[in-house]
Amino acid sequence: MSANLSLPTQFLLESLSKKNDPFSRRRQFINPQDYFSLSDLKECISNPLITPDWIQVTLQGKALTFDDDFLWKFVQKKKLCFIDKSRMNQAIDKGASVVLEGLDILDDRLHALCTEIDAQLPCALINCEAFFSQRNNEAYAGHRDSDDVLVIQLEGVKRWRIHEPQQRRYRGNSPLNEAQMGPLLQELVMEPGDVLFVRAGVPHRCITESSYSLHLSLDLCDRTPNIEEITQIANQRHAECLAPMHANTDDVVAHYINHLNSEGFRNELLRATNAMRQQATKFRSRMGQTRLASSLTKFTKTS
Repeated sequence: MSANLSLPTQFLLESLSKKNDPFSRRRQFINPQDYFSLSDLKECISNPLITPDWIQVTLQGKALTFDDDFLWKFVQKKKLCFIDKSRMNQAIDKGASVVLEGLDILDDRLHALCTEIDAQLPCALINCEAFFSQRNNEAYAGHRDSDDVLVIQLEGVKRWRIHEPQQRRYRGNSPLNEAQMGPLLQELVMEPGDVLFVRAGVPHRCITESSYSLHLSLDLCDRTPNIEEITQIANQRHAECLAPMHANTDDVVAHYINHLNSEGFRNELLRATNAMRQQATKFRSRMGQTRLASSLTKFTKTS
């Protein structure tokens, strides 16, 4: 493992190597201020151009909607959009939790971290979001994630109840009651500087122990060809080389499986994976240009 990698990335790679461990935790492992803070969250949310799609606000278990607060005005025949955050502020004053998506777009440090982690994974374009919660108001009930998750605790104290691993799936992941989450595996407390890795399919529930808590969650979204893409490639190959006429069901299935086991099919999947990785890398690079206006620097230099 390269010492040039950041501490969160080193921890992640170490955790991924422990194939049989449903989660890993390291205490007091990083300096939280190197990554993000409540002040940074406030600055991001204060951006008048942030739309409701970026933010989830939950109060007493109910996700609030702000579609009526999404406004616009026409300037030179162009529609300029913004959001009135009055009701959002009122909800937070009452104890609401806030999830802000897209931090790898909004923050340079987190974009750099996500870029580094993407490069260490086979084919990924990960997401990063901030979870701000207040006591007795969590953003999510019990749930399991479809992707592996890296968590960095920044401020406050959060209790995690982690249950025994279940099958990774895309449906029926949230909300889960205690019975659906199954046997409790371990309960642990996350404090500022702690890092946590939780594998996909592991049910968990969070409880804010302090007056408030702030943590980062990095969803390690796998971009390798999914079952729909794999099936599409297999069906194309099958259409070019059909099973014999009037073959019985077993022979048709065996013929189709032969396509899946062929070297040509594997090579097509490899090409598709490499193409997706190149696209993800290029897209990640373009995301890093959203906050730059370096061409104006020469006009803003002071003598």
